[in-house]
Amino acid sequence: MRGAESTSEAGPWRLVHVVRRRMPNRRLRLLGAAVLAFLVLAFVIVWTTPLFEVKRIEVTGTSVLDPAEVAALGEEAVGRSVLGADLDAIANAVAALAPVKSVDVARDWPDAVSVAVTERDPYMAVPSGDETFLMVDSEGVVFDETADPPGSIWRVELEEPGPDDLATIETLAVLQSLPSDLANEVEHVESPSPAGVTLHLEGGRTLRWGDGSESEQKAEVADRLLASGYEHVDVSAPDAPTVS
Repeated sequence: MRGAESTSEAGPWRLVHVVRRRMPNRRLRLLGAAVLAFLVLAFVIVWTTPLFEVKRIEVTGTSVLDPAEVAALGEEAVGRSVLGADLDAIANAVAALAPVKSVDVARDWPDAVSVAVTERDPYMAVPSGDETFLMVDSEGVVFDETADPPGSIWRVELEEPGPDDLATIETLAVLQSLPSDLANEVEHVESPSPAGVTLHLEGGRTLRWGDGSESEQKAEVADRLLASGYEHVDVSAPDAPTVS
């Protein structure tokens, strides 16, 4: 009898406990449905209302490039939803411009797309014609032309400057390896071939460096010979230098 009474009394309590356990789950489902409905509504509002249409392309970081030229590359996004702007397409178009080293494109809520450009820094000025110079960065990329290059960069004579030109590559290797005291004496550089890099120093002296290999040994030999008073030194083969 006690076993039967215990079973009948426990039944209603088990039902109450089950109901209590199920009610929070039901509330969670309702809450989840409400959140989902809100997100869908927000998405529709952002996608369709004029408040969130792209009205402008904001460009920063340009000095060589015209900001209007950069902004024009994102013109297709204007009038469309900020959410639907193709940021990758804009970034790829801007990155293809020669002066651009890197670019970051982002949505600027509620109605703009921002384009932050990092331009290349000039490293060499290469004569082009009688009055202009090509601006070349430290990677050998030609990105601008000017009649008034900065006085702080190298003046280098190159036939066809570019990142794939061997003479450009070797010239960069030479210049980037020069000791500071020797670099300060360089007035301009001639690079008629990859192995023919020649430094023109103050006082009419010349230092034929050759290519970019064995730079440390070449610097030691050149320093010793120039200090001895020689005006024209060739260290392209540092084990057998020549002077005049």
